Parts: sequence; C-alpha cells; structure tokens
Amino acid sequence: MAEQQPRPDLDDDNPVAGYEAEDTVNLRAQRLRRPEAEPDEQPAEESADDTAPDPYGVGQDALTAVETPEVDPTAFYRARLFDRQEEDPTAEPAEAGLRGRINAALGTHLKPKPTSAEVRLRQSIRVVQQPLPGCSVVSVINPKGGAGKTPTSVMLGSTFGKHRGHGVTVFDASESLGSLGDRAARTTDPELTVWDLLDHAHELASSSAVSGSLNAFLRRQPTMEDILAADNSADRERNLGWDECAAVMAVLRRHRDLIVIDTAANPLAESWQWAVQHSDALVVPLPLRLDIARQVYQMLEGIIARGYGHLLASTIVVTCATPDSNPNLATAVFEDLRNLAVLESNFIQAPYEPALARGDRIVYKDLPPATIEAYTNVTALVADNVAAARAGAAYQFTDPYSPQPVYRQPDSAPPPQLSQWERRSRDRRGA
Repeated sequence: MAEQQPRPDLDDDNPVAGYEAEDTVNLRAQRLRRPEAEPDEQPAEESADDTAPDPYGVGQDALTAVETPEVDPTAFYRARLFDRQEEDPTAEPAEAGLRGRINAALGTHLKPKPTSAEVRLRQSIRVVQQPLPGCSVVSVINPKGGAGKTPTSVMLGSTFGKHRGHGVTVFDASESLGSLGDRAARTTDPELTVWDLLDHAHELASSSAVSGSLNAFLRRQPTMEDILAADNSADRERNLGWDECAAVMAVLRRHRDLIVIDTAANPLAESWQWAVQHSDALVVPLPLRLDIARQVYQMLEGIIARGYGHLLASTIVVTCATPDSNPNLATAVFEDLRNLAVLESNFIQAPYEPALARGDRIVYKDLPPATIEAYTNVTALVADNVAAARAGAAYQFTDPYSPQPVYRQPDSAPPPQLSQWERRSRDRRGA
C-alpha cells in the first residue's frame, strides 16, 4: 500500500480557505418591505385643478377622451402582414362606358381599362372603406358664406355613409340658424336639434346609455349617415359655444366613429375654433373667385397663428369652377396656398352641380353619375388624410364609461337534478 502524500498547505494555495459560511436564510419567512423615503425628499405637489367646464354633466373622462398621448402606431398594424393582397380593380366586368354597355347588351364580360374612370371609382370606394381607428373628425371650413360648406358636408356624409354604413354623423356646428337640416335629403317629425341632444347629454354619455338611444335625436338619411341639425329659432338666448361642442362630441364619439362637422362663416366663434382644433382633417370648398380665395388665405394664416399649422398638412382644398368664377385664378391660388404648407396632392377639383347650388334638399341618388364619381374621389382623398392623421395619434380601444356587471337573483330556486337511478324509478311508476 502506497504511502499517503502529505496534504498541501491550503492557506498558501487557496485564498478562500479561511472563509466561514453564513447561516442559511429561510426565504419563505422573509417579507418584502417598501423602501422608506429619504429624509430630504419632499412630497410631490398636488397638480392644479385643470378640469374642463362641464355644464351638461357628460363627465370629465368623456370631455378629455380625445386628448390622448402619442403612441407608436406600428404596433397596431402588424396584422397587415397577413392581409391578402390588393384586389385587382379590373377583375370584375365593366359596368360603365362603352364596354359596360356592350356587356349589358350582349352578355359579355369585358373588363374595364386600367386607366378608365370606372377603375378609379372602384379604387376610391376601396379607399373610403379603409379602417379608420378611433373616432375621426373632419371639419368643412370657409369664412365666406355661400362658398359650398353645407353641400360639401352633405356629400361627404352621404359618400361615407353609403360605402361605410352605420357610424357616420354630420354635425351642424353653426352658432345658430344652421342650414344643414334644410339641405339634408330626409327629415324627421319632430325635428329635434342639437339643443335637444344637449338636454339629454348626461344620459347619452352615461354607462347606462344604449346605442339606439342617440337615434332619437338624429335624422337618418337614405345613404345611412345621420344628421345632427342646428337650431333654427332666432329667439334663443345662447349660441352654440365651446362647452356645447365639447359635450356634443363626448356623446357622439361614444356612439359613432366618423364625424363630419359643417361649420359657420365666423372663424372667431367658439364653435368654429373648437371644430378646427379637434379635427383630423380640414376640407376647404373653394369656388374660384378672388374674394373667396383671399378670405381662405387669411383663414389659413389665422390657423397657423393660433398654433395649429400642422393641420395644413391634412387640409384638402376642393376647387369648383362656378359660372361666375375666373378660371385663370387657379394657378395663382394654388401657388399661394402651397406656400402656406398645403400639400400639392391635396388639391382636387369638383364639378359645378346646379342641384347643389339651388338650395333644395340634396338627394344623393338623384345626382348625375359624374357628380357622384367626383365627390367619391374627394371623399377618398379625405379618408387617406384622416388615416394618415390617425396613424400618428393614440388609439383608444376602451371607453372610460364601462357598464357594471349585473347579476339578477333568480325568482325561485331551480328544480333539483334527478340522478339516473331516480329518473328510471320515476319512469317505472309512470310519473
């Protein structure tokens, strides 16, 4: 048996030879303790009371719901990776033009030309139908009376309503004596107005309100959009102001997802300023007249001076050559407005339509196809600008007013469940 070698001195080779192990710690017996504040830390000062006026009782959460923080919009569009490819607008047979008439007469299936107006119309309809997250707001503005704000609002609402369905509301934000209710295709009896809605704003914005309760105050149109008309009485002591518009929006955004606002001709009015400041896109109808063009330029300068110049990037200018227009004015107007940061791609022309200028009720289905096609292209441009504006804003998927769960106690106790043996015994007795 070999001799054991002497053990080397650990103190020289192992630096931790003299380390003494600590006692075992029982982690289950430990409790987490909140760290105490440093003695020199001062308590946070309470924030100042910045609540908004709420004379109609819709609640602070509803009034401030549109003021949401910036978020990363790319997180909400990951599902686009799995979307199917864009459909070919020329896949379906032609229905208009020479090829459409041949298809109707001979039963053929000729496809439209890729550059035809029918293909562009199909593309515009698809753009109008694109998803718009949140509650989008489009304001139609022009400081000149008779410039076509109300007909443009009606046409935008009708086009959105026809191709998007339920959820579109056109709101007349005139201080008083608005004409939207008189130009809409259909009215109701009785003719309720925005003030009737404000009388019930608290109930309509509460958690107990149902979707159909708002319909009593709106006027449903044949193209499925709703009209919220202004009051036409001249003896009311108050005008529609900032607080009224805020309360109306608190109600509408709870029940609808796209609001078109028909404004008045006073850029200094509270309702006008509220509409502009809470818009995702602005639409400016512009007949080619020097006096109207000058006032539009001054209006846009005022928007920039108030600190809302970013809205000019989503401002759509809809020009129209009326019988008293100057066609040579278009180039100069475009150049001046482009210098104010209006995008060149946001200029679009609409035809002059006597049915829109007469002052009668506007019935969408009775308009010429060329007018419907032109305003469909205008609405598609508006939808693209709204989508771009909403992509940079926060998306609110929850409502601050959520219904509480309701449990109803049964009137009587449920009958006891019989076992299989008891059921067989009852069947034998003939029960």
